[in-house]
Amino acid sequence: MSANRLGRWSALVVFLIGVIYAITLATGLAIFGLTKPIADPVLAIMEVLTLLSAPALVVVMAAVHGYAPQERKTYSLTSLAFMILAAGTTSAVHFVELTAFRQMGSAGIAWPSAAYALELLAWDVFLGLSLLFAAPVFENHGLARVVRRGLLLGGFLCLAGVLGPALGDMRLQRIGVVGYAVVLPLVCLMLSILFRGSESLTAPSQ
Repeated sequence: MSANRLGRWSALVVFLIGVIYAITLATGLAIFGLTKPIADPVLAIMEVLTLLSAPALVVVMAAVHGYAPQERKTYSLTSLAFMILAAGTTSAVHFVELTAFRQMGSAGIAWPSAAYALELLAWDVFLGLSLLFAAPVFENHGLARVVRRGLLLGGFLCLAGVLGPALGDMRLQRIGVVGYAVVLPLVCLMLSILFRGSESLTAPSQ
């Protein structure tokens, strides 16, 4: 499988997981409201979806690195490094939550807690930096410009979400949620289309 095809399908997987996650999150908010933490079984489903999305996001950024022209590979490699940090951190948090913490009877992510802080480090800081460094890889015209701007928007929104834990007002963290739960899946859909076009351009003629 070519790098563009692998990136295309991985980006599409991230988009589909994002849609399912948004539906699950909306269900959780409808059941538990905005003032109470989301609990099982909705929380468990969200954590499994997060674990599934983490390796797919790493593959997406690996494909972005393969797609990048030689003079921009420093940006794509830095983006990949931050995505690996994001994926590793969030995977550790949710693996522990789904296994040890549930068996200890202490499952659940609520602020303030070490688990929640690590989760925000992954999705607000590491992911935000990854998206920002990925943006310069793409040209400033056509569909690539849409991807470029989407990456910049998602990255800035994720980083802005740090204001929540930093100031102790978690309502501000919802800015970051828009970045990784809304903008990121849409960017991945655009990436999937872009990779598909690049794949057809590089395919050998019959």
